[in-house]
Amino acid sequence: LMRPQGVIKAIDDDCCVFTIPQNMVNLLTTDMLVEDVHFLRDAIPPFTLGRKSMAVNISDIAAMGGVPGEAVISLAIPQTVEIDYLDKFYEGMRSICGEFKVNVLGGDTTSSPQRLVINIALTGWAAQDEVLYRSGARPGDVIFLTGYVGSSAAGLDIVLSRREFAGPELSPEFSPESWFGELLSAHFDPCPQVKEGRIIAGSKAAHSLIDVSDGVASDLGHICRQSGVGAILEENAIPVTETFRRYCSEFQVDSENLSLHVGEDYVLLGTHPEESSAKLKTSLESEGCKYFPIGKVVEGSGIKLKLPDGSVRPVEARGYDHFRK
Repeated sequence: LMRPQGVIKAIDDDCCVFTIPQNMVNLLTTDMLVEDVHFLRDAIPPFTLGRKSMAVNISDIAAMGGVPGEAVISLAIPQTVEIDYLDKFYEGMRSICGEFKVNVLGGDTTSSPQRLVINIALTGWAAQDEVLYRSGARPGDVIFLTGYVGSSAAGLDIVLSRREFAGPELSPEFSPESWFGELLSAHFDPCPQVKEGRIIAGSKAAHSLIDVSDGVASDLGHICRQSGVGAILEENAIPVTETFRRYCSEFQVDSENLSLHVGEDYVLLGTHPEESSAKLKTSLESEGCKYFPIGKVVEGSGIKLKLPDGSVRPVEARGYDHFRK
């Protein structure tokens, strides 16, 4: 166990049994990752896949301002997956569980006819008056991010485009070995922002919070719909790394699409009243975390993007849709 406190019974019974800290409320999330839908088995190492499988669940707990607790994992395994692959997968999962003091208390395994399927359920806890929802945004709120976006999408673009580290068309100053490594790491091995979520929740300065899994536009769209508001984003304020900018320029990739619509950044996106700006910025940055104001919540509905020339145009709140034909 990564953290024995509260665990009464783990594996080897019909259910695991555990308690949560006194005066806390339970949080529960689950995510399923399907081979060839959420990951390509020949592109991501099994150790890293194990880490990411747990990271996306931990990120959901972070988005509520909570602390991750106990997990169960179920796998559907095709015959093409070797024992050594699974050993490395579990090593990766244990490594991130150790970082965040998450216990894996059980689960299930079954066969799969063709693809590897991973499902994790994770509990967590938070004080009831600190839990943050998507539904609390109000007109006048500042919209903020706790990290850079787009790098994971660029990493995915590298994988799907099967880009090479070198080629005659690349600029002489381009260093794809280091650039590709940074972007691929952002996609394959995201770091859940539990620390940031706890700071935001503890400050009681925010009205809403979500993690960026489907893309800034899509996830902000969830906040807007559930809060009954609209939003205006400042294009120049969307935080991206220099590596991301140069990658998009070098390969003529649509930077707006990657930074706003692809997702899997797993940073936090939230809103807070304007008078809380200094407090939240100081609370985050004093602990080594990032704070980027990127727009305002407005009355009405829909999301608009304000361009550097002052013009404004609508932005579709879209991310990846598994059921789109």
